[in-house]
Amino acid sequence: MNGPAIKTVFFLLSGVVLFALVALVLLKLDLFATRTPYVVSFHIQDGVNGLSQGAEVQVGGMARGRVTQINPVLSSSGELDSINVLIDMDSSVQIYKDAQVLRIMTLLGSTATLNFVALGSQGEALPANSMIQATPSSGVLASILGPYNATKANKVIDDFVAFSAFLASIPNDYKVKVVPLLDNAGTVVSDLRTDYTDWRTKVSTALGSAETSMVKLDASMTDVKGILERNAPKIDTTIASLDTASASANDALKHFNQETIPLVDSALRHGESAVDSFGKSVDIVHTLLLERSPDIAEMLSNLRTSAAQLKLASMEVRRSPWKILYTPNSDEIAHENLYESARSFAMAAGDLRAAGESLRLVIERDPGRYEADVKFREAVQAMVLDALAKYELAQQKLNDVLLSPEPAGESKAK
Repeated sequence: MNGPAIKTVFFLLSGVVLFALVALVLLKLDLFATRTPYVVSFHIQDGVNGLSQGAEVQVGGMARGRVTQINPVLSSSGELDSINVLIDMDSSVQIYKDAQVLRIMTLLGSTATLNFVALGSQGEALPANSMIQATPSSGVLASILGPYNATKANKVIDDFVAFSAFLASIPNDYKVKVVPLLDNAGTVVSDLRTDYTDWRTKVSTALGSAETSMVKLDASMTDVKGILERNAPKIDTTIASLDTASASANDALKHFNQETIPLVDSALRHGESAVDSFGKSVDIVHTLLLERSPDIAEMLSNLRTSAAQLKLASMEVRRSPWKILYTPNSDEIAHENLYESARSFAMAAGDLRAAGESLRLVIERDPGRYEADVKFREAVQAMVLDALAKYELAQQKLNDVLLSPEPAGESKAK
């Protein structure tokens, strides 16, 4: 290869390298920066007008990426459904699912850029190739309003469209609502003019009747005034009597409050004290009865024994009165001892039964006192033990009589 060919090749290579450097500078590409791809989806209504491959992707107005590809998305019927814009973002930029990205048109020219007005903060950062839904904007109007108000541009346009529709509906509403209302108002005014004559006559008559009524009312008031003037002394006397009666009633009420009510209260207090005293007396009697119930039971037992002995003595005297002056022999004495032992045993058994019954009644009626009052419990136990001792003594005497040898002369009697 000769010298001119080498120069030509070197010149071409230098031009290519220079062109590449200029392209890198113009496109603001950093060959050493790492990139993360994402997909921004646009609705058909919003479109991607002005966006092209290589367009800037900004974050708060700062270039942090580029548009790499724009792909239309078709539905199952073959119609255009949405548009996907593939972007490469600086990997240091963390994007979240609630990020907001707008298409911003330049004020001069027909190019557009993507601007992330919010990177989001919900959940975890989106992984590579994640789908981001673009926020609707209004192109140049969004550029004029600025990134902060860009999200409100569509609302402004929708409100303007709704207001335009309202303005368009005014003529129709005027014909449908206002014109019939005016016609009705004209009819009402016409009817009012027609009926005015009749109303004037009726109103004049009514005013005349009202004037006559006022004259009669004035005359009645004059009569009432005369009656009041003629009966003024009687009215004064009646009012004075009412004042006196009211004063008397107040005195009576005062006397009732100051004297009668204290007496009633005193009587009630005395009655309450008497009831309390009676209750205490009943409690004392109940306590005494419970305490002396063993003594009462013993007294009743003694009375029962005495009565039985008197009954037996009277029966014996009636049956054999001659025995009063008769001297018994040894056999009769033995029989009498046996009879007396048997009778004592029977009486002791009755006393023991009465003591057991008294113990049962005491425990049933006042078991708490029997358990808590030591003296009362000891008295009851002493009564029962005494009855038991008498029973054992009578039993021993009966056994002694039954087991004693036959007295002299008993065989002869037999």
